[in-house]
Amino acid sequence: MLTIYIQQVMDEAGKSLTELDAIVISKGPGSYTGLRIGVATAKGICFSLDKPLIAIDTPLAMAYEYVHQHKDVLPNNYFLVPVIDARRMEVYGATINQEMQYVEPIRAEILHSTSFLASQEANYFVFGDAAFKCKEVYKCQSLVKVDTDYKLSALGLLYPGLEAWRQQTFENISGFEPYYLKEFVAKVKTVKTKID
Repeated sequence: MLTIYIQQVMDEAGKSLTELDAIVISKGPGSYTGLRIGVATAKGICFSLDKPLIAIDTPLAMAYEYVHQHKDVLPNNYFLVPVIDARRMEVYGATINQEMQYVEPIRAEILHSTSFLASQEANYFVFGDAAFKCKEVYKCQSLVKVDTDYKLSALGLLYPGLEAWRQQTFENISGFEPYYLKEFVAKVKTVKTKID
């Protein structure tokens, strides 16, 4: 359905795919399957239309979108901690300052009470689809606000995507792969047999 949705968006905008200057995607980390489907679709469009590919770190795109959604209520001194579910109590996360620079790098981590906290003297906003895992973990951290209402949007790709366009920072389409962060490990499904 992804290509159908893309065409619907273009139709609603009154534009054709040929009018695009580049394709911007979220490169990961995240769901293995989601990343593969998104990247394969983006590369297909780029190849067929001879358009450049721009790839943005998912946590950075999330941070831009969070600021866009909350710019009127953010305090003067804060860090952003986008978190993506990586199963069990593990998350993919990072800490990003107000200049949209990483102060804690993207990594997979099993959550604990100081995960991604770069300083004790600033407000932290934790958000993303793994925020629900963080509520209990950070409950004793008074400067940490866990936002479980954050809604992910592709709008977060706009500003870093435009900056990459200005700097002509494009990916090698044929060799580009998503940023999985961790190796994919396929598990063999076990079948239980009933013994009479």
